[in-house]
Amino acid sequence: MAFLEELGKTLTDTGKEVATKAKALTETLQLKTQINGEKTKLEEAYAVIGKLYYENNSEPEEAYVKAYEAVKASRERIAALEIELTQSEGTRICAECGAKVPKDSVYCGKCGAPVKEAAAEPEEETTVEVVEEPVVEEENQTTINAAAEEEFEQAQED
Repeated sequence: MAFLEELGKTLTDTGKEVATKAKALTETLQLKTQINGEKTKLEEAYAVIGKLYYENNSEPEEAYVKAYEAVKASRERIAALEIELTQSEGTRICAECGAKVPKDSVYCGKCGAPVKEAAAEPEEETTVEVVEEPVVEEENQTTINAAAEEEFEQAQED
């Protein structure tokens, strides 16, 4: 009988220890989740500050030149890729609001602006022209492109 009582006590103690460790693990995971949430908010705040600075300072200070170049390159690449995407989808981009509009539409479904006919030039030339003068859709650029952010961080390290 002593053996069974000792076994029961050992099992009870082990169960209590497992419960304590599970509770500690749960608390640790909750804290880590909260920390990650705050880090995400911090990164978003930094992005907003950076975007505001970028938009309000057309002539950057010397320390920001590489970052400005990275942003410009990313915006140009995004514009080129969006044009390529619209061409493959059979749509156009509204010159007024930047929304996608079916090629056969006369008016933009988002802002109601008349959609002008595309110039009778080959698509390659049109693409090159738009890449040189990208249409920037400021409403949809509330977050920083992850690739541009990495490029910016690498530029800062150099």
